[in-house]
Amino acid sequence: MRIYLKEGREKKIKHFYPWVFRDEIKKKEGTGIIAELYDSEGNFLALGTYSPKSRIAFRVLSYEKEEINENFFKRRIEEALSLRRGIDSDAFRVAFSESDLLSGLIIDKYSKGVVIQVRSYPMESLKEKVLNAILEVIKPTFVYERSDFKGREEEGLRPFKGLLYGELENPIEIREGEFRFLVDVVKGLKTGFYLDQRENRRYIQSIVKEGMKVLDLFCYTGGFSLYAGSKGAEVLGVDLNEDALELARENARINGVSAEFLKYNAFNFIEETKEVYDLIIADPPAIAKTKKEKESVKWAVWKLAYHSFRKLKRYGRLFICTCTYQMSVEEMVRQLRLASTDVGRRIFIKSVNLQPLDHPYLPTFPESLYLKCIDAIVLN
Repeated sequence: MRIYLKEGREKKIKHFYPWVFRDEIKKKEGTGIIAELYDSEGNFLALGTYSPKSRIAFRVLSYEKEEINENFFKRRIEEALSLRRGIDSDAFRVAFSESDLLSGLIIDKYSKGVVIQVRSYPMESLKEKVLNAILEVIKPTFVYERSDFKGREEEGLRPFKGLLYGELENPIEIREGEFRFLVDVVKGLKTGFYLDQRENRRYIQSIVKEGMKVLDLFCYTGGFSLYAGSKGAEVLGVDLNEDALELARENARINGVSAEFLKYNAFNFIEETKEVYDLIIADPPAIAKTKKEKESVKWAVWKLAYHSFRKLKRYGRLFICTCTYQMSVEEMVRQLRLASTDVGRRIFIKSVNLQPLDHPYLPTFPESLYLKCIDAIVLN
């Protein structure tokens, strides 16, 4: 299949942007899910996949003409693994979709197993080749698919989850540095664990001192809580997900860390609590996936910051995260500034932290930068 772009639409592809939208296509020749992309004058640009229903019509897989077979996927996985050497964990993201030239595919390693997420119609059609490549390169004991998200509907796909290979004993145990975590890859958020917060958990551990009072909002299975508790802090984790809280309590137990966990709406808790803290961690789940939902994440950041700044001691810290491309660092800072002035407390930004190396951010693909965390210190 060949796809020809409208005049002038080739520049972004030449600058390594990986998507072509449907209204940028001039004409198509042939059929299939693998397509060669050309400019309006017939010059080859890229090789990739074609989605017949999605607004993202073409996704780049290669900048060369080559066969998309098992060997292609084996090579891509091997290249991705080579970029992730040195990660002190047996759980990490092996392939991050466009960032690893595997658009529409997520591969996460959990100890000896693998969890995948298929995000596009063409990648669904190529899944058998992907699975065979994973089995040969990674040699996992199981492969489980977590494609149970609403976004697949735009690709004409139904949400799906299930075991593709091997045997799964769920939850599974992973190692992250000195810690062990139980992960529910069947019902947990994302593919089971917030792999992308690994470096931020270590950052929290580095700033916590013994005796500090720490509040972990949206604590999930206790990642931040355990890192803070390991330094002797008094930790309270708050979340509405009782299954996650059960794992959090078990994770604290197997790591010998003292932390309390409470089932409560985190937004309501920070507004209602009378306690004052040295550190508040706020890592809400993704709220805005589209531009239309952007106002909701801006409101969430402001509300969390507003009430947190009221509940922090002098020189207390708010570590707040957003998990969406729709919210820029600049917009986060603006919401923190508005919240701090609304409560009459001066702050300064100690650190801005982004996603780790197994979730590569491509400057030519702004959408790949989604995780932003800000450490704000209250001065008065």
